[in-house]
Amino acid sequence: MLKSLLKEIIGAPPAILERCPSLLPFRNKYHVLVLFEGAADDRPEIQENLLANQHDTLQSYEIALLRVAGGGVFTSLDNPADIDADELRNDLHGPSPEEFEAVLVDREGAVVLRSSNPVSLPYLLDLINGCPRASPPSRSNL
Repeated sequence: MLKSLLKEIIGAPPAILERCPSLLPFRNKYHVLVLFEGAADDRPEIQENLLANQHDTLQSYEIALLRVAGGGVFTSLDNPADIDADELRNDLHGPSPEEFEAVLVDREGAVVLRSSNPVSLPYLLDLINGCPRASPPSRSNL
């Protein structure tokens, strides 16, 4: 109800209000890979290994990496991001703080991928380039 009242007051189109407002500093500049790393299993470590030493590739494809862990948000970019972890989790309908999830957001702020399994860089690049692989990431094909 509050959202609809806000839409009515400011007259903004629904699509603008529905996109992740906490990622507004990245809008039209970067794809954003948000990693909610709260899992008590090995998924955060697997994800870290999949993206290890890939900073240059992430940068060349204009992908910002945000890690949400321990109540904080940490970025791969040189500029620190002042983003509240709880707001980001709420905006993206993220998992509980104890769960792992990878969420890819496009430059316009739309969610492109939501995975409870770690994702590889080639898979992400396929999604960004518009030619996703036949199967989504699973623990068995890591």
